[in-house]
Amino acid sequence: MQFLRLARSLLLCSAAALPASALTVEDAIIYVLETNPDIQAAEANKQAIEFELDRAQAFRTPKFRLEGWAGSSRDFGSNSAGPGSPVEGYEVSAIVSQRIFDGFFTRSEIERQAYRIDAAALRVLERSEFLALEAVRLYADVLRMQQLLGLARSNVAYHREVVSRIQGAFDTGVVGPGDLIQAEERLLVAEDVLLEFELDYDDTRAFFLEVVGVEAESLGSVPSVASRMPSSLDAALSTARRTNPTIRFMQADVGSAESLSRRVAHNRFPTVDLEVEGRYGEDVEGLEGTVNDVSVGLKFRYEFQGRANKANRQEHVRRVNESRARLLSQTRLVEREMRQSWSNMETARERVGLLSEQVAELRELRATYETEFQVGTRSLLDVLNTQNALFRAEASLVNTRVLDTYVKYRVLAASGVLLRSLGIEPPEDSEIYAREKVGAPPVNAAETGARFDARDFRSWRKSLDN
Repeated sequence: MQFLRLARSLLLCSAAALPASALTVEDAIIYVLETNPDIQAAEANKQAIEFELDRAQAFRTPKFRLEGWAGSSRDFGSNSAGPGSPVEGYEVSAIVSQRIFDGFFTRSEIERQAYRIDAAALRVLERSEFLALEAVRLYADVLRMQQLLGLARSNVAYHREVVSRIQGAFDTGVVGPGDLIQAEERLLVAEDVLLEFELDYDDTRAFFLEVVGVEAESLGSVPSVASRMPSSLDAALSTARRTNPTIRFMQADVGSAESLSRRVAHNRFPTVDLEVEGRYGEDVEGLEGTVNDVSVGLKFRYEFQGRANKANRQEHVRRVNESRARLLSQTRLVEREMRQSWSNMETARERVGLLSEQVAELRELRATYETEFQVGTRSLLDVLNTQNALFRAEASLVNTRVLDTYVKYRVLAASGVLLRSLGIEPPEDSEIYAREKVGAPPVNAAETGARFDARDFRSWRKSLDN
Protein backbone atom coordinates (compact mmCIF):
# COMPACT_ATOMS: atom_id res chain seq x y z
CA MET A 1 0.00 0.00 0.00
CA GLN A 2 2.82 2.42 0.81
CA PHE A 3 4.41 1.63 -2.55
CA LEU A 4 1.14 2.37 -4.34
CA ARG A 5 0.76 5.66 -2.50
CA LEU A 6 4.35 6.61 -3.44
CA ALA A 7 3.71 5.68 -7.06
CA ARG A 8 0.59 7.84 -7.08
CA SER A 9 2.49 10.77 -5.63
CA LEU A 10 5.18 10.43 -8.31
CA LEU A 11 2.49 10.27 -10.97
CA LEU A 12 0.85 13.41 -9.62
CA CYS A 13 4.15 15.27 -9.62
CA SER A 14 5.01 14.16 -13.15
CA ALA A 15 1.51 14.98 -14.38
CA ALA A 16 1.78 18.48 -12.94
CA ALA A 17 5.03 19.01 -14.85
CA LEU A 18 3.63 17.83 -18.20
CA PRO A 19 1.51 19.91 -20.56
CA ALA A 20 -2.22 19.86 -20.03
CA SER A 21 -2.68 17.54 -23.04
CA ALA A 22 -1.18 14.74 -20.92
CA LEU A 23 -4.21 14.71 -18.62
CA THR A 24 -5.94 11.42 -19.39
CA VAL A 25 -9.11 10.09 -17.81
CA GLU A 26 -7.01 7.89 -15.54
CA ASP A 27 -4.92 10.89 -14.47
CA ALA A 28 -8.06 12.87 -13.68
CA ILE A 29 -9.40 10.05 -11.52
CA ILE A 30 -6.11 9.75 -9.62
CA TYR A 31 -6.17 13.50 -8.99
CA VAL A 32 -9.64 13.06 -7.53
CA LEU A 33 -8.65 10.13 -5.32
CA GLU A 34 -5.64 11.97 -3.93
CA THR A 35 -6.95 15.51 -3.54
CA ASN A 36 -10.74 15.61 -3.33
CA PRO A 37 -11.81 16.81 0.14
CA ASP A 38 -14.89 14.58 0.25
CA ILE A 39 -12.68 11.50 0.05
CA GLN A 40 -10.24 12.95 2.56
CA ALA A 41 -13.12 13.57 4.98
CA ALA A 42 -14.27 9.96 4.62
CA GLU A 43 -10.72 8.73 5.21
CA ALA A 44 -10.39 10.86 8.34
CA ASN A 45 -13.69 9.49 9.64
CA LYS A 46 -12.52 5.91 9.12
CA GLN A 47 -9.24 6.60 10.89
CA ALA A 48 -11.09 8.20 13.81
CA ILE A 49 -13.30 5.13 14.21
CA GLU A 50 -10.18 2.96 14.32
CA PHE A 51 -9.23 4.81 17.49
CA GLU A 52 -12.72 4.17 18.83
CA LEU A 53 -12.00 0.47 18.36
CA ASP A 54 -8.75 0.89 20.28
CA ARG A 55 -10.73 2.52 23.08
CA ALA A 56 -13.25 -0.33 23.11
CA GLN A 57 -10.48 -2.92 23.28
CA ALA A 58 -8.98 -1.02 26.21
CA PHE A 59 -12.03 -2.03 28.27
CA ARG A 60 -10.41 -5.45 28.60
CA THR A 61 -7.22 -4.16 30.20
CA PRO A 62 -6.79 -3.62 33.95
CA LYS A 63 -7.49 -0.14 35.26
CA PHE A 64 -5.26 1.57 37.79
CA ARG A 65 -6.40 4.48 39.93
CA LEU A 66 -4.13 6.42 42.29
CA GLU A 67 -5.59 8.79 44.87
CA GLY A 68 -4.04 11.04 47.44
CA TRP A 69 -5.40 13.11 50.30
CA ALA A 70 -3.91 15.51 52.82
CA GLY A 71 -5.72 17.70 55.30
CA SER A 72 -7.50 17.92 58.61
CA SER A 73 -10.03 15.41 59.93
CA ARG A 74 -12.04 15.00 63.14
CA ASP A 75 -13.65 11.91 64.60
CA PHE A 76 -17.31 12.34 65.60
CA GLY A 77 -17.63 8.74 66.69
CA SER A 78 -20.59 7.91 68.92
CA ASN A 79 -18.39 6.05 71.43
CA SER A 80 -16.57 9.19 72.54
CA ALA A 81 -17.90 11.71 74.98
CA GLY A 82 -17.58 14.39 72.36
CA PRO A 83 -15.88 15.13 69.12
CA GLY A 84 -12.14 14.82 69.22
CA SER A 85 -9.67 17.46 68.29
CA PRO A 86 -8.81 17.91 64.61
CA VAL A 87 -5.73 16.06 63.47
CA GLU A 88 -3.60 16.74 60.42
CA GLY A 89 -2.85 13.75 58.24
CA TYR A 90 -2.51 12.29 54.77
CA GLU A 91 -3.47 9.18 52.84
CA VAL A 92 -2.39 7.56 49.57
CA SER A 93 -4.44 4.78 47.99
CA ALA A 94 -4.14 2.70 44.83
CA ILE A 95 -6.85 0.61 43.22
CA VAL A 96 -6.32 -1.95 40.46
CA SER A 97 -9.47 -3.42 38.91
CA GLN A 98 -10.00 -6.00 36.21
CA ARG A 99 -13.40 -6.57 34.62
CA ILE A 100 -14.22 -10.27 34.90
CA PHE A 101 -17.71 -10.27 33.43
CA ASP A 102 -19.79 -7.49 31.90
CA GLY A 103 -22.61 -9.33 30.15
CA PHE A 104 -20.69 -9.31 26.84
CA PHE A 105 -20.74 -5.51 26.74
CA THR A 106 -17.08 -5.17 25.77
CA ARG A 107 -17.21 -7.93 23.17
CA SER A 108 -20.27 -6.43 21.52
CA GLU A 109 -18.77 -2.95 21.57
CA ILE A 110 -15.60 -4.21 19.88
CA GLU A 111 -17.71 -5.93 17.22
CA ARG A 112 -19.75 -2.77 16.71
CA GLN A 113 -16.68 -0.61 16.23
CA ALA A 114 -15.22 -3.19 13.83
CA TYR A 115 -18.37 -3.03 11.71
CA ARG A 116 -18.25 0.77 11.85
CA ILE A 117 -14.65 0.71 10.60
CA ASP A 118 -15.60 -1.50 7.67
CA ALA A 119 -18.63 0.69 6.98
CA ALA A 120 -16.41 3.77 6.99
CA ALA A 121 -13.96 2.02 4.65
CA LEU A 122 -16.83 1.22 2.31
CA ARG A 123 -17.89 4.85 2.50
CA VAL A 124 -14.40 5.78 1.30
CA LEU A 125 -14.78 3.30 -1.56
CA GLU A 126 -18.28 4.55 -2.33
CA ARG A 127 -17.13 8.16 -2.58
CA SER A 128 -14.10 7.11 -4.61
CA GLU A 129 -16.26 5.23 -7.12
CA PHE A 130 -18.81 8.04 -7.27
CA LEU A 131 -16.25 10.81 -7.70
CA ALA A 132 -14.32 8.75 -10.23
CA LEU A 133 -17.54 8.45 -12.22
CA GLU A 134 -18.14 12.17 -11.75
CA ALA A 135 -14.64 12.88 -13.06
CA VAL A 136 -15.38 10.75 -16.13
CA ARG A 137 -18.70 12.53 -16.65
CA LEU A 138 -17.14 15.98 -16.42
CA TYR A 139 -14.19 14.92 -18.58
CA ALA A 140 -16.61 13.71 -21.24
CA ASP A 141 -18.79 16.77 -20.72
CA VAL A 142 -15.90 19.14 -21.43
CA LEU A 143 -15.15 17.25 -24.64
CA ARG A 144 -18.85 17.26 -25.53
CA MET A 145 -19.11 21.00 -25.05
CA GLN A 146 -16.00 21.53 -27.17
CA GLN A 147 -17.62 19.59 -30.00
CA LEU A 148 -20.89 21.48 -29.57
CA LEU A 149 -19.00 24.77 -29.64
CA GLY A 150 -17.39 23.70 -32.89
CA LEU A 151 -20.80 22.90 -34.35
CA ALA A 152 -22.25 26.19 -33.11
CA ARG A 153 -19.38 28.19 -34.62
CA SER A 154 -19.78 26.37 -37.92
CA ASN A 155 -23.51 27.09 -37.76
CA VAL A 156 -22.86 30.80 -37.20
CA ALA A 157 -20.32 30.85 -40.04
CA TYR A 158 -22.85 29.20 -42.35
CA HIS A 159 -25.54 31.74 -41.51
CA ARG A 160 -23.11 34.62 -41.96
CA GLU A 161 -22.28 33.30 -45.40
CA VAL A 162 -25.99 33.04 -46.21
CA VAL A 163 -26.59 36.61 -45.01
CA SER A 164 -23.66 37.81 -47.12
CA ARG A 165 -25.00 36.10 -50.23
CA ILE A 166 -28.55 37.30 -49.62
CA GLN A 167 -27.27 40.83 -48.99
CA GLY A 168 -25.55 40.78 -52.37
CA ALA A 169 -28.67 39.43 -54.05
CA PHE A 170 -30.78 42.07 -52.31
CA ASP A 171 -28.44 44.84 -53.41
CA THR A 172 -28.82 43.72 -57.03
CA GLY A 173 -32.59 43.36 -56.70
CA VAL A 174 -32.65 39.59 -57.13
CA VAL A 175 -34.39 38.95 -53.78
CA GLY A 176 -36.71 41.02 -51.68
CA PRO A 177 -36.24 42.38 -48.14
CA GLY A 178 -38.15 39.45 -46.64
CA ASP A 179 -35.39 36.96 -47.47
CA LEU A 180 -32.72 39.29 -46.08
CA ILE A 181 -34.60 39.87 -42.82
CA GLN A 182 -35.22 36.15 -42.49
CA ALA A 183 -31.53 35.33 -43.00
CA GLU A 184 -30.46 37.98 -40.49
CA GLU A 185 -32.94 36.68 -37.90
CA ARG A 186 -31.61 33.15 -38.26
CA LEU A 187 -28.07 34.48 -37.84
CA LEU A 188 -29.06 36.14 -34.56
CA VAL A 189 -30.55 32.86 -33.34
CA ALA A 190 -27.35 30.99 -34.25
CA GLU A 191 -25.21 33.55 -32.43
CA ASP A 192 -27.45 33.30 -29.35
CA VAL A 193 -27.06 29.51 -29.34
CA LEU A 194 -23.28 29.96 -29.56
CA LEU A 195 -23.33 32.26 -26.52
CA GLU A 196 -25.39 29.71 -24.56
CA PHE A 197 -22.93 26.96 -25.45
CA GLU A 198 -19.99 29.12 -24.41
CA LEU A 199 -21.65 29.74 -21.03
CA ASP A 200 -22.34 26.02 -20.59
CA TYR A 201 -18.72 25.28 -21.51
CA ASP A 202 -17.44 27.68 -18.86
CA ASP A 203 -19.78 26.14 -16.27
CA THR A 204 -18.59 22.64 -17.16
CA ARG A 205 -14.95 23.67 -16.82
CA ALA A 206 -15.73 25.21 -13.42
CA PHE A 207 -17.36 21.98 -12.23
CA PHE A 208 -14.40 20.00 -13.56
CA LEU A 209 -11.98 22.14 -11.56
CA GLU A 210 -14.11 21.78 -8.43
CA VAL A 211 -14.28 17.99 -8.57
CA VAL A 212 -10.99 17.00 -10.19
CA GLY A 213 -8.83 19.81 -8.85
CA VAL A 214 -7.05 20.74 -12.10
CA GLU A 215 -7.97 22.84 -15.12
CA ALA A 216 -9.61 21.06 -18.04
CA GLU A 217 -7.08 21.99 -20.69
CA SER A 218 -6.65 20.16 -24.02
CA LEU A 219 -8.06 16.89 -22.82
CA GLY A 220 -7.64 13.65 -24.71
CA SER A 221 -10.46 11.21 -25.36
CA VAL A 222 -12.56 9.00 -23.11
CA PRO A 223 -11.44 5.40 -23.66
CA SER A 224 -14.06 2.78 -24.36
CA VAL A 225 -14.79 0.24 -21.65
CA ALA A 226 -17.07 -1.92 -23.77
CA SER A 227 -14.81 -4.96 -23.32
CA ARG A 228 -15.18 -4.75 -19.54
CA MET A 229 -18.97 -4.62 -19.52
CA PRO A 230 -21.10 -7.41 -18.01
CA SER A 231 -22.49 -9.83 -20.55
CA SER A 232 -26.12 -9.12 -19.64
CA LEU A 233 -28.36 -7.09 -17.37
CA ASP A 234 -28.80 -10.07 -15.04
CA ALA A 235 -25.03 -10.40 -14.73
CA ALA A 236 -24.73 -6.68 -14.01
CA LEU A 237 -27.42 -6.87 -11.32
CA SER A 238 -25.79 -9.90 -9.73
CA THR A 239 -22.43 -8.11 -9.58
CA ALA A 240 -24.01 -4.96 -8.17
CA ARG A 241 -25.74 -6.86 -5.36
CA ARG A 242 -22.39 -8.36 -4.32
CA THR A 243 -19.95 -5.51 -4.87
CA ASN A 244 -21.82 -2.20 -4.91
CA PRO A 245 -20.12 -0.22 -2.10
CA THR A 246 -23.32 1.47 -0.95
CA ILE A 247 -25.08 -1.88 -0.51
CA ARG A 248 -22.05 -3.25 1.30
CA PHE A 249 -21.96 -0.14 3.46
CA MET A 250 -25.59 -0.68 4.43
CA GLN A 251 -24.82 -4.33 5.22
CA ALA A 252 -22.03 -3.22 7.55
CA ASP A 253 -24.46 -0.74 9.10
CA VAL A 254 -26.82 -3.63 9.82
CA GLY A 255 -23.94 -5.49 11.46
CA SER A 256 -23.19 -2.45 13.59
CA ALA A 257 -26.85 -2.20 14.64
CA GLU A 258 -26.93 -5.89 15.54
CA SER A 259 -23.77 -5.50 17.63
CA LEU A 260 -25.24 -2.49 19.39
CA SER A 261 -28.38 -4.48 20.14
CA ARG A 262 -26.23 -7.21 21.69
CA ARG A 263 -24.32 -4.60 23.66
CA VAL A 264 -27.50 -3.07 25.04
CA ALA A 265 -28.69 -6.53 26.07
CA HIS A 266 -25.88 -6.61 28.64
CA ASN A 267 -28.10 -4.64 31.05
CA ARG A 268 -29.79 -7.94 31.92
CA PHE A 269 -26.56 -9.08 33.56
CA PRO A 270 -24.47 -7.82 36.47
CA THR A 271 -20.85 -6.75 36.16
CA VAL A 272 -18.14 -8.46 38.16
CA ASP A 273 -14.73 -6.89 38.80
CA LEU A 274 -11.66 -8.15 40.57
CA GLU A 275 -10.33 -5.27 42.67
CA VAL A 276 -7.14 -4.87 44.66
CA GLU A 277 -6.92 -1.79 46.88
CA GLY A 278 -4.07 -0.67 49.06
CA ARG A 279 -3.98 2.27 51.51
CA TYR A 280 -1.24 3.96 53.42
CA GLY A 281 -1.58 7.08 55.56
CA GLU A 282 -1.06 8.88 58.84
CA ASP A 283 -3.74 10.34 61.11
CA VAL A 284 -6.73 9.84 58.83
CA GLU A 285 -10.45 9.90 59.64
CA GLY A 286 -9.79 11.92 62.79
CA LEU A 287 -7.80 9.13 64.41
CA GLU A 288 -4.14 9.27 65.22
CA GLY A 289 -1.96 6.48 63.97
CA THR A 290 -0.78 4.79 60.81
CA VAL A 291 -3.09 3.21 58.23
CA ASN A 292 -1.55 0.44 56.13
CA ASP A 293 -3.96 -2.10 54.65
CA VAL A 294 -4.66 -4.08 51.48
CA SER A 295 -7.94 -5.61 50.30
CA VAL A 296 -8.60 -8.08 47.49
CA GLY A 297 -12.02 -9.19 46.35
CA LEU A 298 -14.73 -9.46 43.74
CA LYS A 299 -17.11 -6.55 43.34
CA PHE A 300 -20.60 -7.26 42.06
CA ARG A 301 -22.72 -4.47 40.54
CA TYR A 302 -26.22 -4.52 39.13
CA GLU A 303 -28.33 -1.47 38.40
CA PHE A 304 -32.09 -1.88 38.38
CA GLN A 305 -34.01 0.79 36.45
CA GLY A 306 -37.50 -0.60 36.34
CA ARG A 307 -38.72 -1.06 32.77
CA ALA A 308 -36.11 1.28 31.29
CA ASN A 309 -33.62 -1.50 30.57
CA LYS A 310 -36.22 -3.65 28.83
CA ALA A 311 -37.44 -0.68 26.79
CA ASN A 312 -33.85 0.06 25.76
CA ARG A 313 -33.38 -3.50 24.56
CA GLN A 314 -36.61 -3.48 22.59
CA GLU A 315 -35.73 -0.14 21.05
CA HIS A 316 -32.50 -1.47 19.58
CA VAL A 317 -34.18 -4.59 18.27
CA ARG A 318 -36.34 -2.23 16.22
CA ARG A 319 -33.25 -0.24 15.22
CA VAL A 320 -31.85 -3.42 13.71
CA ASN A 321 -35.07 -3.89 11.74
CA GLU A 322 -34.80 -0.28 10.61
CA SER A 323 -31.26 -0.86 9.33
CA ARG A 324 -32.37 -3.98 7.48
CA ALA A 325 -35.20 -2.07 5.85
CA ARG A 326 -32.79 0.66 4.75
CA LEU A 327 -30.54 -2.02 3.26
CA LEU A 328 -33.43 -3.45 1.27
CA SER A 329 -34.43 0.03 0.13
CA GLN A 330 -30.88 0.81 -0.99
CA THR A 331 -30.67 -2.51 -2.83
CA ARG A 332 -33.83 -1.67 -4.75
CA LEU A 333 -32.43 1.78 -5.55
CA VAL A 334 -29.18 0.35 -6.90
CA GLU A 335 -31.09 -2.20 -8.97
CA ARG A 336 -33.28 0.54 -10.42
CA GLU A 337 -30.27 2.66 -11.32
CA MET A 338 -28.61 -0.34 -12.93
CA ARG A 339 -31.70 -1.14 -15.00
CA GLN A 340 -32.00 2.50 -16.07
CA SER A 341 -28.31 2.68 -17.00
CA TRP A 342 -28.55 -0.54 -18.99
CA SER A 343 -31.64 0.69 -20.81
CA ASN A 344 -29.96 4.03 -21.56
CA MET A 345 -26.92 2.20 -22.88
CA GLU A 346 -28.93 0.06 -25.28
CA THR A 347 -31.03 3.03 -26.42
CA ALA A 348 -27.98 5.26 -26.92
CA ARG A 349 -26.29 2.61 -29.05
CA GLU A 350 -29.33 2.40 -31.33
CA ARG A 351 -29.74 6.18 -31.47
CA VAL A 352 -26.12 6.70 -32.56
CA GLY A 353 -26.81 4.66 -35.68
CA LEU A 354 -30.09 6.42 -36.43
CA LEU A 355 -28.69 9.91 -35.86
CA SER A 356 -25.63 9.17 -38.00
CA GLU A 357 -27.93 8.26 -40.89
CA GLN A 358 -30.08 11.33 -40.23
CA VAL A 359 -27.05 13.65 -40.30
CA ALA A 360 -25.86 12.15 -43.59
CA GLU A 361 -29.33 12.54 -45.12
CA LEU A 362 -29.68 16.14 -43.94
CA ARG A 363 -26.28 17.13 -45.33
CA GLU A 364 -27.29 15.74 -48.70
CA LEU A 365 -30.69 17.42 -48.44
CA ARG A 366 -29.12 20.79 -47.60
CA ALA A 367 -26.83 20.60 -50.60
CA THR A 368 -29.81 19.75 -52.81
CA TYR A 369 -31.91 22.63 -51.43
CA GLU A 370 -29.04 25.09 -51.91
CA THR A 371 -28.79 24.11 -55.57
CA GLU A 372 -32.55 24.36 -56.03
CA PHE A 373 -32.59 27.77 -54.27
CA GLN A 374 -29.99 29.09 -56.68
CA VAL A 375 -32.15 28.16 -59.66
CA GLY A 376 -35.29 29.51 -58.00
CA THR A 377 -37.16 26.26 -57.34
CA ARG A 378 -36.66 26.28 -53.57
CA SER A 379 -37.28 29.05 -51.00
CA LEU A 380 -34.68 30.42 -48.60
CA LEU A 381 -36.85 29.23 -45.71
CA ASP A 382 -36.44 25.64 -46.89
CA VAL A 383 -32.67 26.01 -46.91
CA LEU A 384 -32.53 27.62 -43.46
CA ASN A 385 -34.91 25.08 -41.95
CA THR A 386 -32.76 22.27 -43.32
CA GLN A 387 -29.63 23.85 -41.85
CA ASN A 388 -31.38 24.18 -38.49
CA ALA A 389 -32.47 20.53 -38.61
CA LEU A 390 -28.91 19.50 -39.54
CA PHE A 391 -27.43 21.48 -36.65
CA ARG A 392 -29.87 19.94 -34.17
CA ALA A 393 -29.21 16.43 -35.50
CA GLU A 394 -25.43 16.92 -35.31
CA ALA A 395 -25.74 18.21 -31.74
CA SER A 396 -27.94 15.25 -30.80
CA LEU A 397 -25.40 12.88 -32.34
CA VAL A 398 -22.59 14.41 -30.27
CA ASN A 399 -24.67 14.18 -27.09
CA THR A 400 -25.73 10.60 -27.78
CA ARG A 401 -22.20 9.43 -28.56
CA VAL A 402 -20.96 10.88 -25.29
CA LEU A 403 -23.90 9.32 -23.45
CA ASP A 404 -23.19 5.96 -25.08
CA THR A 405 -19.63 6.09 -23.72
CA TYR A 406 -20.46 7.53 -20.30
CA VAL A 407 -23.33 5.19 -19.48
CA LYS A 408 -20.97 2.21 -19.72
CA TYR A 409 -18.84 3.80 -17.03
CA ARG A 410 -22.00 4.32 -15.02
CA VAL A 411 -22.84 0.61 -15.22
CA LEU A 412 -19.36 -0.25 -13.93
CA ALA A 413 -19.70 2.29 -11.11
CA ALA A 414 -23.11 0.93 -10.11
CA SER A 415 -21.47 -2.49 -9.92
CA GLY A 416 -18.72 -1.08 -7.71
CA VAL A 417 -15.95 -2.11 -10.11
CA LEU A 418 -15.16 1.12 -11.98
CA LEU A 419 -11.75 1.71 -10.41
CA ARG A 420 -10.81 -1.94 -10.69
CA SER A 421 -11.87 -2.02 -14.36
CA LEU A 422 -9.58 0.94 -15.09
CA GLY A 423 -6.68 -0.64 -13.23
CA ILE A 424 -6.70 2.08 -10.54
CA GLU A 425 -6.15 1.15 -6.91
CA PRO A 426 -8.73 2.65 -4.53
CA PRO A 427 -7.51 4.66 -1.52
CA GLU A 428 -5.72 2.71 1.19
CA ASP A 429 -8.43 3.52 3.72
CA SER A 430 -11.02 1.68 1.63
CA GLU A 431 -9.56 -1.64 2.75
CA ILE A 432 -12.06 -3.82 4.66
CA TYR A 433 -10.49 -5.84 7.43
CA ALA A 434 -11.87 -5.05 10.89
CA ARG A 435 -14.75 -7.54 11.17
CA GLU A 436 -12.56 -10.51 10.32
CA LYS A 437 -9.72 -9.21 12.48
CA VAL A 438 -11.81 -9.12 15.66
CA GLY A 439 -13.81 -12.23 14.76
CA ALA A 440 -17.19 -10.49 14.71
CA PRO A 441 -20.11 -12.67 13.60
CA PRO A 442 -21.40 -12.08 10.07
CA VAL A 443 -24.50 -10.05 9.41
CA ASN A 444 -27.66 -12.09 9.89
CA ALA A 445 -27.97 -13.22 6.28
CA ALA A 446 -31.33 -14.87 6.88
CA GLU A 447 -32.81 -11.47 7.64
CA THR A 448 -30.85 -9.08 5.41
CA GLY A 449 -30.93 -11.36 2.40
CA ALA A 450 -34.70 -11.12 2.08
CA ARG A 451 -35.72 -9.61 -1.25
CA PHE A 452 -39.02 -8.97 -2.89
CA ASP A 453 -39.60 -9.55 -6.57
CA ALA A 454 -42.55 -10.59 -8.73
CA ARG A 455 -42.40 -14.21 -7.62
CA ASP A 456 -42.37 -13.21 -3.96
CA PHE A 457 -45.31 -10.92 -4.62
CA ARG A 458 -47.33 -13.73 -6.20
CA SER A 459 -46.58 -15.97 -3.24
CA TRP A 460 -47.67 -13.19 -0.90
CA ARG A 461 -50.95 -12.78 -2.80
CA LYS A 462 -51.59 -16.52 -2.63
CA SER A 463 -51.02 -16.47 1.12
CA LEU A 464 -53.72 -13.80 1.44
CA ASP A 465 -56.16 -15.81 -0.63
CA ASN A 466 -55.58 -18.86 1.55
